[in-house]
Amino acid sequence: MIVILSLISSRNLVPLKYLIQLILMLTFSLWVILELVKVLLVMHVINDKATGFIALGSIRNVKGVVPCTAGIIPYKLQHRTLGNIILHDFAGHSEYYSSHSAVIENLLHGSGGVFLILVNILEKEAVKQLHQWLTVVRNEAHKALNQCHVIVIVSHVDKISNPVERKRKEEIKEIIVRESCDSIFLDCRKLGGSGVDSFFKKLSSACESIRSTRRNKSNLYDHEMYRLLVQRKENILTLSDVMSVGKDNYVIPDKREDILDALHSLQSIGLISVLKSEDKVWVVVNKGILLTEVNGTLFAPKIFKERVEIASNTGVVSVSDLTRLFPKYDPDMLICFLKNMELCQELDPSFLEMTNLIAGDKKETGDSALETQRRGGRFLFFPCLLSTDKPQKMTSEVYQFGWCLQCTREHDFFSPRYFHVLSLHLAFKMAQPQEDDKLMRRCTFWKNGLYWFNGHGVGSLVEIVDESQCVLVMMSCEKGYSDNMVSLRRDVIGEVMSVYKESCSSLKAKELVIDPKELAYPVNTPRERTLHSVKDILSAIDKREEFLVKSDGTKGKKVKEILLDESLSDISNLSLLGGRDIKEVLGDTYTPTDYNKVQDHKLLDIKDLDIVIEELTTNQHLPCAVWRRLGLHLGLYHKPRLVDIDEKHGGDPVKCFYECMSAWLREEDKEVLGDTCTPKGAQIIILTIGNLVDIVRVLKHGHFQAIRWFDLGYR
Repeated sequence: MIVILSLISSRNLVPLKYLIQLILMLTFSLWVILELVKVLLVMHVINDKATGFIALGSIRNVKGVVPCTAGIIPYKLQHRTLGNIILHDFAGHSEYYSSHSAVIENLLHGSGGVFLILVNILEKEAVKQLHQWLTVVRNEAHKALNQCHVIVIVSHVDKISNPVERKRKEEIKEIIVRESCDSIFLDCRKLGGSGVDSFFKKLSSACESIRSTRRNKSNLYDHEMYRLLVQRKENILTLSDVMSVGKDNYVIPDKREDILDALHSLQSIGLISVLKSEDKVWVVVNKGILLTEVNGTLFAPKIFKERVEIASNTGVVSVSDLTRLFPKYDPDMLICFLKNMELCQELDPSFLEMTNLIAGDKKETGDSALETQRRGGRFLFFPCLLSTDKPQKMTSEVYQFGWCLQCTREHDFFSPRYFHVLSLHLAFKMAQPQEDDKLMRRCTFWKNGLYWFNGHGVGSLVEIVDESQCVLVMMSCEKGYSDNMVSLRRDVIGEVMSVYKESCSSLKAKELVIDPKELAYPVNTPRERTLHSVKDILSAIDKREEFLVKSDGTKGKKVKEILLDESLSDISNLSLLGGRDIKEVLGDTYTPTDYNKVQDHKLLDIKDLDIVIEELTTNQHLPCAVWRRLGLHLGLYHKPRLVDIDEKHGGDPVKCFYECMSAWLREEDKEVLGDTCTPKGAQIIILTIGNLVDIVRVLKHGHFQAIRWFDLGYR
């Protein structure tokens, strides 16, 4: 039984090796504990990394502790109290932040974990750094299938000497209580230092809690199969390797399907990782080894000896370079491993050529992406390696719509991981051929944002602003292309909210629309602009209220002036919902208004002509010129009805449109659209207000084929 124990620190918190060495030494004996306490009387630190301990003129080091962490270093410990644990030492450099989140998420698949956050109370930025790490840990622990434990360790409490440091201690206490974390105020730098025994009791209790949970999810067969895999002494196994292990024993099944089921069972309890790419299958016996080597090398800061210049500042890495860097690994396995952690995405060179990502490489090699592709080149895009600043030309863009997702708690923020995953999702969609090419157009990426123009008259921007506390979405459109903008922003808002829900739903955030009169770009701090709550807008539309109501009870902005280019008649299809159900946005308090309950089932008649005309022309922007085709599919005879209308008004599209809708509402032609299109017993085509927008949507997309009304919910 193994417990994953994640040790997290920042360069501005407390030396990470301080606690690692403490734990390592405490695995030996009580005598060594006392010796360690004595040695820790004076500590020598360079760049917040412990290089040794000075005591009585001598230096003592603990074997196996690397002085400067590159990425993540796992330590396997066997302790008589803690049991078997793997302690992961996470580097505190900002270059690793995004990959750290990905690794933590991966480590917690099928298992809980204990997070130790170390805080040096003497550091001026201790409170800020504690908030940042708690945000990261809370996000990842929230996604774990099993319970996680967080212990905040506050060191150097015996060195507090002034009112500022005492106030800092009280602030940290308040944060710990508010976040419901376990904590210990530790002083083990001298013989008999307080807190050491209490720390190990809390750590032991947390480990045992996770261990007992794991016992309920594993069985003897799982562990016997895992033992056989470990005996191969190879960290990466193919499915053939696994099958060969089973030739001489009864544990591993004979059939491929049964073996895969057994491997997935091991993966579900966190013992291994199973990777699939088309018909290939790999088994990663020890994720820690692969994570340490790959993560530590790919994302190492420039000051690290492990640093390898494999990628330009655009985040594009060629598969050939990746293969040269890790020659002992199958490149397809490595790509699958990195993609599973959502650290990268393989993109077609022809798409990369439509972005600014390949430009730097083209200048260096003189080759275009297509030329590289013809030579068999493959490319990976790592958003976390992208370091370019926003192009100056972006600041001149003019936008007609602005939306943002804003953190509501002072110290919360969207982690780099969130934006990197969002970038991958959008880039992948842009690179895929789609029916309407919504996202497949020229793109510009920078370290905290991206912009694209989709060829249908719409420009879109997604950016992390306001010290990472806000996700900003802005859009512009050419004259006459507002429908395309509304459709696209529905997709983009949906993607932003989908990644938010998956990556950091523990963050408290609210959706807001920027007032149309305050869209001047750049928008570095959206909360300084006039903002309108999406919940308030939806609530007003649902209640058929024309104006928002301010918090002080006075009249606010007119709803139609906020959503200038969008119909408000069909609330379930509003772009602000991003494809979500309105109940998901408004919460459990949402109940359809009596007005909507009645109107959704109200059959249209001639008295509703003004409503129908306004909905079709003003709200839905349906051109009057389509009146003839609309009439045909509403059941009006071509002859004589539509011909008579045409002759009566001399082909005037506006007058013909009005006459056509009037004839339909009066039911002047009670035609049935054939047995194949109408349910048995239907006499006429009738349309309710609630269904009107659905048929308009079909017409606007040019689908004028025979419509199966009953399939759309019409009767």
